[in-house]
Amino acid sequence: MINNTKTLHDQKLKSLAEKYESQGFRVFTEPKTDELPFDLGNYQPNIIAIKDGSGLVIEVKTSLSRVSVDRLQALAEEVSKHPGWRFLLVTVEDIEAKSLPGTSEELPSWQELTDRFFQAHRLIKNDEIEPAFLFMWSIFEGALRKRAIVVSIPIERFPFIGLLKHLYSLGELSISQFELAQACFEVRNRLAHGYIERLNLQVLHDFDNLVRELLREWINESEIKKLAAILIKKLAKDYQIFHEIVASELGNIDKETKGKILLSIKDRLQQEGLENQFNDLQHLIDESYDSSIIESNNQQLKKNQVVESASESPDFDLINDNFIGMWSDRQDLADSTTWVRSVRENEWSKSHD
Repeated sequence: MINNTKTLHDQKLKSLAEKYESQGFRVFTEPKTDELPFDLGNYQPNIIAIKDGSGLVIEVKTSLSRVSVDRLQALAEEVSKHPGWRFLLVTVEDIEAKSLPGTSEELPSWQELTDRFFQAHRLIKNDEIEPAFLFMWSIFEGALRKRAIVVSIPIERFPFIGLLKHLYSLGELSISQFELAQACFEVRNRLAHGYIERLNLQVLHDFDNLVRELLREWINESEIKKLAAILIKKLAKDYQIFHEIVASELGNIDKETKGKILLSIKDRLQQEGLENQFNDLQHLIDESYDSSIIESNNQQLKKNQVVESASESPDFDLINDNFIGMWSDRQDLADSTTWVRSVRENEWSKSHD
């Protein structure tokens, strides 16, 4: 069994290296320390592939059961700090794709996912329930895979169940969202494999709400990070200039969203060891999250509007919705992923006492 596993690993490694080389990459298989592009601590990748000033750090696994996603997420975050570099996890169980991992954008953009969501609703209006459900599923799965990339969890090529379980275990999905997704997966399988499935309208309604909720949350967060990145590029080491940039760029944005953008900026500054040069940043964040001065959560964002109005669209707005900011006074939820992890660790440790 061990020999079979090693053979599979070696075959996958050789095949990948040859494919990257055929596309013009300079490839290092099982690279030595002096062949690594930057310090990776004690980590030893299986492949380094370099082309046109950018590169891939690749780990190959034969089975999902052998993957420690927590460890690899931290590694992926470290690699992403280097411009043009990305960490990839490749397994023999990955879903099939036309292009090599990391060589092109295979997933739709958030805007394209939103447009497809509107198209799915047109099917629902025409009472084409089963096609609408299957189309909605493709949107849902695409959103999960894209989310994995955004938060540096290198599982975007996993089979669906592995993808779902890891996103849940790492705090990206709630227990109710996870359970609903599992139930809908069974429905999806029956429909996709040709079985007669009398789809209950309530099932479609619940699934529609799940996809809507995730798109709203993840698109809003994505746009906040984009704006924070723009501000980071403009930041100077001068404290006064920093205030001027914040006032100029964020002046028309509601207090709560401004606070989220500033938190994102703080995270980036901490990564670069520059946070001490902006001593008043935490004060600005605290001020933005002060519930006494948070403006209405329905205030329209005047910059970086995510979802443009469509001639035919569902009666909701992914940005201007009461759902956004409903927990704005919860300081402990500023980093939701960390909060969910801590709660789970606490509860699970109790169950094993």
